[in-house]
Amino acid sequence: MKYSHRIITIFLLVGFLLACIPVLYALYQARRQAISERYLELEEVSQGLDRRLRNTSDMLDEMHAAVSAGDVAPCSPAGLQQLQRIAARTQISIAALYVENDRVLCSSSDPLMKQLVLNTAAVSPHNGIRLYNHVRLPGVRERSYSVMEKDGYALLFYPEGLIAPFVQPDLSLGLFSPRSGQYGAHSGVMLEHWISAPTSRSAPSRFMDTEAGFLVVRHVMQPSNTGVIVATPLSSIDPRMAVFSSWFIPAGLVVGLCVMLGALWLTRHQLSPRNRLLHALHKNQFFLLYQPIVDLRDGACVGAEALLRWQLEDGTVLSPDSFIPIAEESGVIQQVTAQVLMLVERDMCGFLQRTPHFSLAVNLAASDLKSERTPEMLAAMVQRIGAGCGQFVVEATERGLLEETSALGVLSTIRKLGIQIAIDDFGTGYSSLSYLATYPFDILKVDRSFTSTACTQAVTSQVAVHILELARTLGMQGLAEGIETAEQANFFRCRGVLYGQGYLFGKPMPAAELFELVRDNDRPAPPAAQVHRGKATSEATSATAN
Repeated sequence: MKYSHRIITIFLLVGFLLACIPVLYALYQARRQAISERYLELEEVSQGLDRRLRNTSDMLDEMHAAVSAGDVAPCSPAGLQQLQRIAARTQISIAALYVENDRVLCSSSDPLMKQLVLNTAAVSPHNGIRLYNHVRLPGVRERSYSVMEKDGYALLFYPEGLIAPFVQPDLSLGLFSPRSGQYGAHSGVMLEHWISAPTSRSAPSRFMDTEAGFLVVRHVMQPSNTGVIVATPLSSIDPRMAVFSSWFIPAGLVVGLCVMLGALWLTRHQLSPRNRLLHALHKNQFFLLYQPIVDLRDGACVGAEALLRWQLEDGTVLSPDSFIPIAEESGVIQQVTAQVLMLVERDMCGFLQRTPHFSLAVNLAASDLKSERTPEMLAAMVQRIGAGCGQFVVEATERGLLEETSALGVLSTIRKLGIQIAIDDFGTGYSSLSYLATYPFDILKVDRSFTSTACTQAVTSQVAVHILELARTLGMQGLAEGIETAEQANFFRCRGVLYGQGYLFGKPMPAAELFELVRDNDRPAPPAAQVHRGKATSEATSATAN
């Protein structure tokens, strides 16, 4: 069935996509974890630089306190010794200086330091520290220095020396001034737009420069008001991602496999034949067609066989032989039979009340023949339509009688309701004459396979005649089905068969068309001898729809 195939395909596709989600999520988590770990490492380097600069700032305070405590003039011999002792204690400074009015008055080292050219200083608003960047000695252009000064006392240091202990092959390091927007020292790739990136003054900021392919940690250190940037290429997370993937991917595969198996189970469960039948019952996808049964003497329509059909969502119409066996095997047949009776009542109630002589039948499946609920459902239908409104017949197939040894009690109860019993497909299975003597049949139908050979020279051409003679001997009415030619109709009429059914008289049709056919061929009701004038197929049998 094309529609069910599409549904199955959609379910499996959705299941596959759902199964991929845990794997993709595992990859996402592995990458996220690797990036998070790498950011932590960058922040550790950033904090190391922060501590290194803070030590320099703290040294300025110690220098000022030591000189003040000794009441020593800044550039006196004692003051110079004090500067030398301070310079010797620091790890990053080149010299200790005394600065006044942006000029170096004396230093702890070579007098050449007095020639240092100090530019305009950047002042920290928190503790009065002044920072001079790009400080140069006259005539020495290849190197620039930085000077950190407070209350006249200063330390001269080489900026690249601050970051040297933290340099690694996959790290880019930089010190910058937020005020000037320039790098004072850097190692590796440093991009200008990283300086202007938004950041919190209380904590490092993280951001990913996807265009350049870098993870970046940036913050401004207090109280020095110096910015620190630590960056690494995105490719540096690959080894970490591989490690995390070895944890997350197997878990994702397990989860994905479980989802896929769940989708397969759901597909099989939801689209199982039984559930599809239940869905069809719930959505009212079953409907009835009616094939006329005529009086062979004058061609008047005196009954009909109701044939069950199942219309799928895509418009495909299925005949009973494709789903009734499934309904029996899955235990849904009684629900199907109940809906057939409901459809008969809906379609035919008014018509049967106006046409009490019209005959209508319902086929019973093998499972219906052993259920005590079957007579109850039939009695309820007759009661709702109205006693005396129409003449009802139910059919039992020969296969059903073979499979259900308990059918006699059910059929006897049905017959007591005033409903006639017909045997269908007689002679096509493992027939036994004992069936005809055992079961309370009123009607015996000649199967279409015998009707088609009745007017030929085939070996089975006389089978129909013998079946009719047998029915007449046992007091049963005969009905020839599958009549397609006038020759066949005449053959059975000449042999005393009153009723026939087949494409010659009409194909299965909606109830409205049947009503028009009956109205066009209306005639007085026949004598009291009740002949099988139709049968409504509960399509709970392997429906013989012409």
